[in-house]
Amino acid sequence: MSVLKEINAEERDIQGSVAASDLYRLLFMSLHFPTEELALGVLDGSFCNDVLSIFEELNSSGEEIGKIRTQLIAVKGDIKNKEALLTQMRREYTRLFTHPKKPAIAIYETTFLYNPEDDLQSRPSLFISPAARDAERCYKKAGLEMARQINEPADHMATEMEFMMYLYLQKAKSIRDGNWEELAQREHEIREFLQSHLQKWAKNFFDMCIASAQMDFYKTIGEIGSFCMARMLAAE
Repeated sequence: MSVLKEINAEERDIQGSVAASDLYRLLFMSLHFPTEELALGVLDGSFCNDVLSIFEELNSSGEEIGKIRTQLIAVKGDIKNKEALLTQMRREYTRLFTHPKKPAIAIYETTFLYNPEDDLQSRPSLFISPAARDAERCYKKAGLEMARQINEPADHMATEMEFMMYLYLQKAKSIRDGNWEELAQREHEIREFLQSHLQKWAKNFFDMCIASAQMDFYKTIGEIGSFCMARMLAAE
């Protein structure tokens, strides 16, 4: 009987790590400039179904699942045309994150944490900021590097979410393979990145998405991200 309990515990750990990876994947995809695939997923319901499945796999409470289900109903809205939805999503993404004059929310860790009223802080340079350089160090340490065709600083929120997606997937694989040395390594990398980067800004970033978004899709991404960071930071 004790052997069966151990197996079940391993299966739960694998399921939890895969679900965490899937949650980070969803956030990573949603924090890039919207694609046709993303808009189609919202329209055909697959995006909503994925979110609910992940919340259930993470053993979320009935209240948490009910809250996100209500948000997801609003996400789909009345728009039935993919092109119209994609246009709306892209306009809102630009207003929130990439407006050339004044985005509503800084999507880079460096600029999000920069306080222009602090006389001791000089205005940061994105690609060579301490946060971007340390994020890239963490990626390389885990066996990854920035793709050459991606001209973005390493501390873009989507990239940080993609990195966590990768780490949790590798954690699940190490448990499945019984590779306890790699498991310890991946757990250390997760803790290190949470402490060095995400705990400094991710929860506040997603809370700002909830407060600043004018489109239900991005409000919901804020809710999902805020839930994710509260859950992951509490676990570590």
